[in-house]
Amino acid sequence: MTTGPGELIALRSRVGNAELILAPAIGGSVATYRIGGEDVLRPASIEALEERDPRGLAAFPLFPFSGRIENGCFQMGDREISLELNFLPEPHAIHGHAWQSPWRVSAQGSDSATLDFDYGGGDWPWAYRARQVFVLGADDLSLTLSLSNRGQTEMPGGLGWHPYFPKAGAVLSANVQTLWRSEENGIPVEPSPLDPACDLRETRSVAALDLDNAFKVGGGPSQLAWPERRLKATLDASDTLGHLVVFTPVAQDYFCVEPVSHAPNAINSPLPPETTGLRVLNPGETMSASLKIAWTRS
Repeated sequence: MTTGPGELIALRSRVGNAELILAPAIGGSVATYRIGGEDVLRPASIEALEERDPRGLAAFPLFPFSGRIENGCFQMGDREISLELNFLPEPHAIHGHAWQSPWRVSAQGSDSATLDFDYGGGDWPWAYRARQVFVLGADDLSLTLSLSNRGQTEMPGGLGWHPYFPKAGAVLSANVQTLWRSEENGIPVEPSPLDPACDLRETRSVAALDLDNAFKVGGGPSQLAWPERRLKATLDASDTLGHLVVFTPVAQDYFCVEPVSHAPNAINSPLPPETTGLRVLNPGETMSASLKIAWTRS
């Protein structure tokens, strides 16, 4: 089914020449983010828009958890919960429901928009509301994410954002502290010290990295740059987004730097919340986080 022009929302900054195109019907995703006609995020492909596939767009949200839940199963209190496997043939549930569901536009201005997704309960046995608030500036994009427990019992929860950046000529640095190293099944067990292959505290060429890992991060923004394009960017996240997933597939022309609130499979981890980042929300409680991408020309 093709995504028609009426299903896309175009925002433009009040000053400057920044443009943000949203695709609410495709998982509340970003289709395009560009400044001065130059793409900041990898733009959506025609095929992805036609197939309604968020993985081919510029960014998508992660609710009510990020990363993988091993075999789609976990226990909450005395309750055994089994989630639908949503990324076959992979044997794990990944990234929740919101990225594969249509969102509604709750508010829209010339340079801002609020998108909401309401989940009524199902395999994930809690109703919740996910919200994204976008504000577009001349040289930055601000995003606020929130997750509200609308169920009747305590709900485990997390959130994050999954942007795709163009890889060609890119360099990256981030204040990573420890690594959640994935086992053969793609599920990490505990944080481990950094080794030279994954230490991003010094600027690294993205083309030389081969990562699909989560990190615990310290303070300060992640730094991205494309020297040949004379572009620099900072990706600054609030403390709630205390983990960072870095995905640099060797054979692809993109890479991902994903601010998230918790480690993969945190819901099954015996480690404490201060280590995993997992939250438990009371009925009616909301967790929120914010991030900003700011751009400069060097």
